[in-house]
Amino acid sequence: MRTTLLIVPVVLLLAGCTAASPAATPPPVKESAAPVAVGTAGIYDVDFGQFAGVYTLLDDGEFYGLHFLGDTLAGQPHGQLSPDNTALAKEPIAWANFVDDGRRVGTMEKAGVFGRTFSDTDLTAAISGSMGSFSAKATAQKAWEPGSGKSLYLDPIGDVSGSYTGNLRTVGIQKQQEAVKDLRIDGDSFTVEASGCTFEGTLTPYQSTGVFRLTATTSGADCLLQPELSGIVTPLSVVDGVPQLAFQLDSADATQAAVFIVTRG
Repeated sequence: MRTTLLIVPVVLLLAGCTAASPAATPPPVKESAAPVAVGTAGIYDVDFGQFAGVYTLLDDGEFYGLHFLGDTLAGQPHGQLSPDNTALAKEPIAWANFVDDGRRVGTMEKAGVFGRTFSDTDLTAAISGSMGSFSAKATAQKAWEPGSGKSLYLDPIGDVSGSYTGNLRTVGIQKQQEAVKDLRIDGDSFTVEASGCTFEGTLTPYQSTGVFRLTATTSGADCLLQPELSGIVTPLSVVDGVPQLAFQLDSADATQAAVFIVTRG
């Protein structure tokens, strides 16, 4: 007896089935670089607990600081420090306080003092005023952005030309914070209309660092600021190529201050 084997083909019907989409490519992960050593001059993040700060300490003894409560600019201490200045031997400074008066138009601290001590591994910063005494340490230069191997002080941004927006805080003219829409940098000059004043000034790189020396004149029928102000520009961050800058301008008699925190774009 012969057995016949019947082979039936099986057809897979694919109608209505859609091929799976390829998985989305995740964005590249930025690798964190080692922080830049603290050195003996630079730009530093300092956290006092009650408030945070960004301190610029130049090798000629000049000191400029910015105090923040969250994202709010709260103060701007500054001064010329002697070679004998230390965290234990603080010296008088000017100190614009933007938030502690009832109307938040700003006042100048009457008895501010500041000191700093550098070691091989860290910076100790100590500041005292009517709000109390505070001390903090920094162990590295402030980076362009978290995880970056570039420091804002030692690695200049390059061309900072462009239009910037942000905020202006002043002391000495009885005005609250105001928005700034078009602070314009063109090469080594800048202009802006703010707080009833026309600001015109010059930025000069400080040595080969990311800091700029800053001089400005103010004018306008309603301008209450003194006609000549000076200070520095401190870079605060560079994120995806976009710089945030702090224009710190002060009068020679330390009775007025104008601080712009602005971002390009």
